[in-house]
Amino acid sequence: MNPREAPHLNYPEDLWLNWFKDEILNSDIDDIGAKSVLHYLIDLKFLEYDGDVLLKLSEVRPGQSSDEVKSVLLDKLSMESHTEVGFALVYFISSLSECKPQPLRLKGSLPENKKENIFGKSFSSGPQKTSDLSNLQIVQKLGNQLRPFLDLEQQTIARLRGKYTSQEDAQWLFSYILAKTRPKSPAKKWEQLSRKRHR
Repeated sequence: MNPREAPHLNYPEDLWLNWFKDEILNSDIDDIGAKSVLHYLIDLKFLEYDGDVLLKLSEVRPGQSSDEVKSVLLDKLSMESHTEVGFALVYFISSLSECKPQPLRLKGSLPENKKENIFGKSFSSGPQKTSDLSNLQIVQKLGNQLRPFLDLEQQTIARLRGKYTSQEDAQWLFSYILAKTRPKSPAKKWEQLSRKRHR
């Protein structure tokens, strides 16, 4: 037996991984990624443990077919994707990803006139008086440029983590979301530069 034949029963994680990869998740998610998404779904209570090893889908009745369960589950996933905790579902679920999800956004920020660099020290973001940049100023400038990305990564991973979603899982999920939403620059046509011979 497997989830496709009897979705109301309990199964080991690997059988659910196969079912979710075939029926629910984006086709470009590999086994490692599917496991991370599965842990996220457990934290969202779409799946629950029965003992230490077996998992079952929540609120599935005996007699429901795999297609019926899939349809109901997709509706629930769609509703959950509009909540604070389920915000990331749109990036992993194939039916929700079709409409190109928006890039992640940083929630809240420090006042513009006082920010912290990547080393945790405050500095003013006003104009610098000197034109010659010292090493410290270069590091501060680089830190200031990287800070929004680092804050976004830290904030998103914190939102993704849960009882079953580990730091490693959350890191994979964040990286996948980033790759999915990062604008791709158009390919440039390769041109051969001609060499003029000096006469």
